[in-house]
Amino acid sequence: MINPARFESQYGKVGGVFRTTVLLQKRMRELNRGAKRLVEEAPKNPIELVLVEMGAGRIELVPDNDGNRDRQRTEVERMTPQGGAAPVLSDEELILNALRKDS
Repeated sequence: MINPARFESQYGKVGGVFRTTVLLQKRMRELNRGAKRLVEEAPKNPIELVLVEMGAGRIELVPDNDGNRDRQRTEVERMTPQGGAAPVLSDEELILNALRKDS
């Protein structure tokens, strides 16, 4: 079980409970679709992995708007493992929330 304090420590960094939950859910969806991990640590629990990525400042919640869609598509392609086909997503499905801050 994940210590509730781990979640609470992220609320201030991400912008509250709702934004933290949304970021967690969206990043989990990306990982399930084949996105690469953004940290070296590899906990068995995928929720732990997302919390580690949040804590390291490797992911952030970005608004879904027309201006971000091209960048989001680029990020999906970059995070999809080489050799595997990138998922074909419609604009409605393409709400990428985990962008590397250093790119």
